[in-house]
Amino acid sequence: MILAGMSSATRLLVADDVEIARRILAHIDAGTTDEGESWREPVENYLNPGRFAAELRMLRSMPSVFVPAATIPNPGDHVERIAFGVPLFAVRGRDQRARVFRNACRHRGFALVEAAGCAHALVCRYHGWTYRLDGSLSHVPHSDAFTDLDVSTRGLVEVPSREVDGLIVIGPLDSADVGRQESADDAMAWLTDGSPWRDKLVPAERLILVDSTLRAMNWKVLAEQFLEGYHIRSTHKDTFFPVQYDDLNVVERFGPNSRITFPYQNIERLRGRPESTWTTDARVTYLYQLFPNVMLATFPDVIAVVVIDPVDVGHSTVTTYSMVRPDVAARVSLSPTDRLVGAGSFIERGLVEDNEMSAGVQRGLQSGANEFVEFGRHESAIGHFHATLDERLAAASAGTPD
Repeated sequence: MILAGMSSATRLLVADDVEIARRILAHIDAGTTDEGESWREPVENYLNPGRFAAELRMLRSMPSVFVPAATIPNPGDHVERIAFGVPLFAVRGRDQRARVFRNACRHRGFALVEAAGCAHALVCRYHGWTYRLDGSLSHVPHSDAFTDLDVSTRGLVEVPSREVDGLIVIGPLDSADVGRQESADDAMAWLTDGSPWRDKLVPAERLILVDSTLRAMNWKVLAEQFLEGYHIRSTHKDTFFPVQYDDLNVVERFGPNSRITFPYQNIERLRGRPESTWTTDARVTYLYQLFPNVMLATFPDVIAVVVIDPVDVGHSTVTTYSMVRPDVAARVSLSPTDRLVGAGSFIERGLVEDNEMSAGVQRGLQSGANEFVEFGRHESAIGHFHATLDERLAAASAGTPD
């Protein structure tokens, strides 16, 4: 059951594991999959720099997921990311609160955090200006040289953020008028109710790998590769297809977000067992698309949070944060050959194949063969993504809530 709004006191935004298993087994028996509306996306929307600039303005005016909370588990831990072209970093304070700041020293603008790490204070490498973990300015070398400096007003510039259900979510990076603020508040509500993913992500508190790669693809092409299972047989014939199903998915929407369930063939083992014992653990991959640019994927033993950052109309940075439960981390540390993520792993091989397909799509967009990209009824999560993007762009342009 999926509810259309956020006001119900008894929300159930996505189906529970038993209902998902029922739907999958029914699809297997019938040879079917979830269907929705088809969609045609103009090729121009992937190639036009003006359209990209409008998207970037809109994205900066809306809340979004910044990083998983597991990236900064302890006081002093910090991590940086360029979000929609804006350099930011998150840091865990001595009070255990996670804060997000614009990544610039208040002296000459040097990027204060250059890589993930842990520190008792944040010290600018250029001139040594020093900030406490709460962002306040604590030390300026030769401060007598700055006659008008008011230390109390020269702390780091904080971005409003919330830490909820394993994610650190940031508010809009650009100021908005009243109408757009209402729209942003609604979007924030959909990102800070983690009930759909809470029980999957929160236990995976150990970060084991971060990979960040610049790819020569429009950000929407990269988002699309996660949102359908119509390609499993042809793209993943030696990786995912032998253990999953081709073109068999359960698709759910909650607000601007989606969840796509990719079942494994071992879900058949549930047949004949009491439903009270059913679990989808290691029997499905759940893919949560958290609008606009974040994918949260569950694999056996691994949770991956993938952030797609638009750079320009033809380039995006893809950052993947891989996390596991503490018991899995202990098991892997005892068995160095148990490669869960990274080069050569099962997950990585599948992602390489997906990225090859996206690169091919990007080349094809330039060919002039098509006026639009065709998405069928079995790819309805992609249509939902594009429809939501269009609605947000229209609302941003009109200055009214969507």
